[in-house]
Amino acid sequence: MNKRRTLSTMAVFAAALLLITAPAPAQSFLAPPETLPGGLSYQQWGAKWWQWVLSIPASINPILDTTGANCDVDQSGPVWFLAGGPPIAERNCTVPAGKMIFFPIINLINDYPCLDLSVKQPGQQRKTNFQPGPGQSLEQFLTVGYGPLPDGTEFPGARQFLDHVTALTATLGGVPIVPAQDLPLPPELSKYRATSPIFVFNGDRSLTGRDGLGDPCIGPGHKGVTDGYWIMLKPLPPGSHTLFFSGTETYPPGSFGVSFTVAATYHLTIE
Repeated sequence: MNKRRTLSTMAVFAAALLLITAPAPAQSFLAPPETLPGGLSYQQWGAKWWQWVLSIPASINPILDTTGANCDVDQSGPVWFLAGGPPIAERNCTVPAGKMIFFPIINLINDYPCLDLSVKQPGQQRKTNFQPGPGQSLEQFLTVGYGPLPDGTEFPGARQFLDHVTALTATLGGVPIVPAQDLPLPPELSKYRATSPIFVFNGDRSLTGRDGLGDPCIGPGHKGVTDGYWIMLKPLPPGSHTLFFSGTETYPPGSFGVSFTVAATYHLTIE
């Protein structure tokens, strides 16, 4: 037997085995927007994400859950939704094998109308002039806003808020999921930023209270536009995976927004 050839053959076999058993890089699980994962655009999935999360009562809502105990509430279809941070969350979540996973790095919804204007409780109504401007459709109003009005009132749209994103992170197993060049700032240059068309959602009114999401414009049969940075993952292999994502919005002093950071760590079990 040729000892040298035998050792060489063993080395080749070992290298091949290493390639087979080495974990796949995080970016290999990314389902880019142009692939229309699950047959829909990121814009459409973003709307479906809000329809899902706003229909769930505050007591079991995945956004307000800091442990992951409610991560399986109302999940159906080929895509599993993950909630973001409230503002910081660390969750354990079991996801069925074969499911794609969709989540926002950072997002928001601009919704309409408000609760009954006869309600006088603080925080339960917006100003009566929260309406589209002259010649605007409701979709345009919710997307790009209107104002400032003569009294100084300004109603920013969903896109104005997301224009103030200053930091984005998304990692799987500590490795970036999206190539750095695909998450550039300013945000309008990123293909992972998606603004939805107007959509209808049936919001649970418990989300408007002190222990809810605090949005006074949530209710059944309401309309909204969402803007955000989103990621769709292909089905992950069975086992344990750590997913982390975070986003920051920074507003100039005295502007229409308050600076904040949201972050979520998921300890996923795929089975």
